[in-house]
Amino acid sequence: MNKSFRKTTALLLLVLLVFPLSCGKYEEGPWFSIYSKKERATGNWRFELVRIDGVDVTEQYADNSVNMLKNGDLYWIQGYLGGPWDTYGPGGKWSFINDKMQIEMHFYTGVREEYTLVWEIRRLAYADLQLERYDGDKLVEWRMWKY
Repeated sequence: MNKSFRKTTALLLLVLLVFPLSCGKYEEGPWFSIYSKKERATGNWRFELVRIDGVDVTEQYADNSVNMLKNGDLYWIQGYLGGPWDTYGPGGKWSFINDKMQIEMHFYTGVREEYTLVWEIRRLAYADLQLERYDGDKLVEWRMWKY
């Protein structure tokens, strides 16, 4: 065997051993990304699918989106961003928790009203986000795409 073949084989083995252990964090992937988890999570997210206990309620979210900023600010947007009825509210904060396996969204809905949602991350790709949580005994699922 020549040196070039041995080096290539060693590099291939290293890639196969290191990347699967460090990159495949979420159940639905992705297996590998050039973007950090924070870069993948930030952006304006539209709802592709919303299910509550298996029932599709996406239509109720059709004109809404979630804007997660890199500095941790969070906005619920009613109407299309850039459209005639842009309304930001409620504001809040978002962050990764539990070794970046979950996203916590803390909304401020008024002077005295606040609530926090903790989501399990199923998929965190650059333009594809899948979250789920239990609201009591009902499973709530959000599948979103970045625009």
